[in-house]
Amino acid sequence: MDITKIKSFLKKHETICVAIFLLFCISGLVFQFYKIVPTDELFTFANTFKLHNGIQLYSDNNVIDTPLFFYLANLFLSIFGMNFFAYKLLAIIIVEIILLLSFKILRKLNVPAKRAIIYVVLFLVPFCKDFCGNGANYNLLALAFWTLGMFLIIKKDGFQINIIEQGIVSALIFATKQNIGIYYLFGVTLFTIYTYRKNIKEIIKKLVGVYGVFLIITAIWVTALIVQGQFGDFINYCFLGLGEFAERHISIDWVYAILLLITPISIIGLIIAKKKFKIKAENPIIKTSIFFLCFMVASFFMGYPIFNAYHIEMASFVSVIYWAYLAEQIVKRMEEAFNRKIIKAIIIAYVIGVVIVNIYYVTMFSIVIFGKDYNLDYKDPYFGLTTTEEINNQITEILNFIELKEKNNQKIIVFSEEANIYQIILGGNNKDFDLPFLGNWGHNGEERVLNKIKDLKNTFILIKDKEMMEQDSTKIKEYIRNNYNKTGEITGYDIYYIN
Repeated sequence: MDITKIKSFLKKHETICVAIFLLFCISGLVFQFYKIVPTDELFTFANTFKLHNGIQLYSDNNVIDTPLFFYLANLFLSIFGMNFFAYKLLAIIIVEIILLLSFKILRKLNVPAKRAIIYVVLFLVPFCKDFCGNGANYNLLALAFWTLGMFLIIKKDGFQINIIEQGIVSALIFATKQNIGIYYLFGVTLFTIYTYRKNIKEIIKKLVGVYGVFLIITAIWVTALIVQGQFGDFINYCFLGLGEFAERHISIDWVYAILLLITPISIIGLIIAKKKFKIKAENPIIKTSIFFLCFMVASFFMGYPIFNAYHIEMASFVSVIYWAYLAEQIVKRMEEAFNRKIIKAIIIAYVIGVVIVNIYYVTMFSIVIFGKDYNLDYKDPYFGLTTTEEINNQITEILNFIELKEKNNQKIIVFSEEANIYQIILGGNNKDFDLPFLGNWGHNGEERVLNKIKDLKNTFILIKDKEMMEQDSTKIKEYIRNNYNKTGEITGYDIYYIN
């Protein structure tokens, strides 16, 4: 075997080889969860599935995010299959793009290929467990566009803001997740002001250009919403309800919150290092640090108001790429120490461990989904997921109940986070009732949904005492219990009849 030819091949096809290697590092993480339960993956798939079936965003469905992800997901699933298996493949592709762009950022910053891929596996892949577990969604796609935008700023001769590139990327992020798009624009603004601080005219030119391109692209799809009659509901769900969402959902996972300290620690460390060692602003490390810090500050509130593990990792992702860059600066200066056999052995063992874990998850998933006892075919939307006998019986019983009552021309509303489990099978939609989360109903949403319930006639409404997500409306449930007749129970639900 000619080692020289292998090295030459790997160097020539570096991006493809790295992409394949990363696939072995993260694909299994997507397949680790395949139960039918209420998750973000279920909710976003349901919205995409409804869109595919002609149910429009906003006007027909209480979607609280800008629309690009759902249209792209619909396109992808229309080609590869409208089911959860294809949806998991979409998640793999998005995570793969994020990690590959992170690798390319490090390469552009003169990090050698071998060490760049090691940093990605050591620092970034651990973050992907929660990313992958939540499946394909707007947050992941927005992060992919964000990483692309940072990649495009790094040029061969330094850092530059290209008006067209940054305007397009900003618009794509905003069209995917509105608040993250605003944060990215803030990061671009900070970096533009710093980079061209000696030329005010250039700052104005760059920012007016970027914002102009952003507004033109945004105006195009907003006009489409106006023409389709969705604009009013779009504004209500995506913007007017943000205050209630923040008020009702503020939470902090203090174990992961320590990651949020990366940004202030980095800023303080940079200031101290610059003063103590009298490092000039033109120093490559300082320039690169400023570049990262502008976007680290911008991404700091990416998870607001839900600072759980997933959202904190989202907010810290740029910071971790920066720490990978700093790790390279340390390794370069202590290369002899890091070349020791024990260090190499530990790193190799870790990488092999990551690959083995992913192979294990893929194998277990394959045994279940492609085994002879799996009774769903590829055309079934739930292909790629499985369930316990208990949950399967629950689903069957609820569906039979719905079918029976609808034959009598009676309406059924499952007022629960589990509603979309049944709607995906039925191809149905009850708008605000299908995702009855506080903050997901737009301005004054709780009161508006309560009034909708008051207007119902000849309807059975199913509610639970306790929901897994704990984002349900106690007020509405209490009103139902106090004002309507309980007619029975079914698989954990109380049944109330509205005459």
